[in-house]
Amino acid sequence: MRIVLTLLRYITFAVALAGIFLIFKVSSTIKSQESSIPAAPPEPPAARPYDNMVAANGIIEAFEENVSIAVPQPGLVVSVPIRVGQTVKKDDVLFQLDPRDYESQLLLADAAIAQANAAIVVAEAQLYRAQSMFDRLNKIEDKRAIIEQDLQSRKDDLAVAQAQRSSAEAEKKAAEAKRASVLQLIERLSVKAPRNGTILQLNVRAGEWAGTDPKNPSLILGRTDLLQARVDIDEQNAARIQKNQKALLHIKGDSEHPIELKLEYIEPYVVPKMSLTGSSTERVDTRVLQVIFSFTPPQQFPVYVGQQVDVFIEESAK
Repeated sequence: MRIVLTLLRYITFAVALAGIFLIFKVSSTIKSQESSIPAAPPEPPAARPYDNMVAANGIIEAFEENVSIAVPQPGLVVSVPIRVGQTVKKDDVLFQLDPRDYESQLLLADAAIAQANAAIVVAEAQLYRAQSMFDRLNKIEDKRAIIEQDLQSRKDDLAVAQAQRSSAEAEKKAAEAKRASVLQLIERLSVKAPRNGTILQLNVRAGEWAGTDPKNPSLILGRTDLLQARVDIDEQNAARIQKNQKALLHIKGDSEHPIELKLEYIEPYVVPKMSLTGSSTERVDTRVLQVIFSFTPPQQFPVYVGQQVDVFIEESAK
């Protein structure tokens, strides 16, 4: 009996040690899965520039918005005479798609025009012959010398010849219209700048295939002598935004260089929030009023399209 009791004590002690070990193991696992306390930001946030204000996030765009250049149809890119950062003017060629398919149609159109010209020559010869034969009979003063049926037959031949010439001329016009259409299609393959601006992003190279997916534009064009900030105002603060309010902009991570803003317009349509800063406390299920501010790029430091910004808007005294 004493042996059994001693054995039970040892077993109880072993179970207790195993429980302590399991508790320590579970605690270590839980601590390893807990998120660490975020470190302090590398740059302190900007100080409050106004006593009463609305703070918001935004993103920098080219003035009058970025333009995503699309292609009229998918095709092989044969030349790209521009580069990233280059300034272009309206109607400058940005890149060229392969025009060989349409050039072959142009050859067929030229052949059709030549064939139509030959048909016109033949129709005019037949018309001249039919006109001569009709005039010869019609000039006879004494109609009793000819058979009336012959005169009517010559008149019908003349009408047929005139119709054939009209048909040949119509075929020529159709062939010329076809050629003009093919030339327009070839011209369409030269993708041109819709306005003055700077090449912000270039996604095509000679030899690559250009598609029509709007999510992957061939290039992005924008005006950079002026820039604009698209600012997302929480819908709860939308009523606090009015015209002629002062506003300042800080580039993310730069609290020492404020940039004065000018209100351009307010888009009168509240939309779901799209621009996210990545903060764990940021709401993503809210709707925002988008306000567009413009500013002149500073000379002291660079500002790039696509940068996220903090914007502070002075609230007018009530």
